[in-house]
Amino acid sequence: MRGPRPSVTVAICTRERPEQLERLLLSLTGQVSAPDELLVIDNAPVTPRTRELVERDFPDCRYVVEYAQGLDFARNRALRESTAEVVAYIDDDAVASPGWVQGIAATFAESPRIAICTGKVEAWSLDSEGARLFEANGGFARGDQRIHLPPGAGERPPGPPRPLIAWSIAVGSGVSMAVRRAAAEQLGGFDEALDMGAVLPGGGDLDMLWRVLEAGHEVVYEPGVNARHEHRRELAAAQVQILEHNRALIATLTKAVGRAPGLHKLPVIAFLGWRLCKPAVRLLKRVFGRDPLPAPLLGRLCISTWRGLVAYPAAARLAAERARKAAQT
Repeated sequence: MRGPRPSVTVAICTRERPEQLERLLLSLTGQVSAPDELLVIDNAPVTPRTRELVERDFPDCRYVVEYAQGLDFARNRALRESTAEVVAYIDDDAVASPGWVQGIAATFAESPRIAICTGKVEAWSLDSEGARLFEANGGFARGDQRIHLPPGAGERPPGPPRPLIAWSIAVGSGVSMAVRRAAAEQLGGFDEALDMGAVLPGGGDLDMLWRVLEAGHEVVYEPGVNARHEHRRELAAAQVQILEHNRALIATLTKAVGRAPGLHKLPVIAFLGWRLCKPAVRLLKRVFGRDPLPAPLLGRLCISTWRGLVAYPAAARLAAERARKAAQT
């Protein structure tokens, strides 16, 4: 039986992107169902531009500074600042459809066991080489069919059976992801060693999805919760993003191997092994014209993939250092 509509805080974690942030905030102030709170987390700002934008043009939006640089520091700050049942995250270079908040609230109202709702994220535009390459490689969208995890909890996931760890990286992304605040807090929040910029540019969303499923909660990918994302326009920038996202994935899987209990390690190890081999398989397919990425990029992907095995410890040390400095601010 569907429960009452949960309260929703929309949290935007941003850093020095006032133009994109303004566009996103305009889409959020025009929602069919308004959020209970709009929260902007300004992550380690170097200029006052974000604060000035919010205070001047969006007085109903609450502005908070998080001094520790890193996306997951900002995500965790949003968890601490919010008093709502659900915290809905959306990237500052995205735009929400008018029913975005309504769809998120409706999904969580279905069951208290649902701890995460991800949404379909389409390209803002395909008028650049970078955006077209990123979409050809899969983009952020995960199709038009609803997915309810774990298998058997709701709608049957499409495709053949696969380990739960594989589903956790194929059910959406942090570009548009809402979490039940109590469940996220019980798990200790987001891992602040992930999404650390150059040292480890990603992984926090995948890690949270995996830990939520491991803890026995449910995750829903709802394609009706729609947003659009402004991909990187330059071809070189899109190529770097593809490489770095894959490196972050391997780092996240490596962490999961270390943290998974008992026999739960086996499917994680198996999936990690497959992801380490996958770029080479893709390179072979490219020989026969069956992969969208150019061969030189796939060759670089083979190398960056293995670099992910040693990326997490360095990122964890940097996160600890940033946390100490922020505590002294």
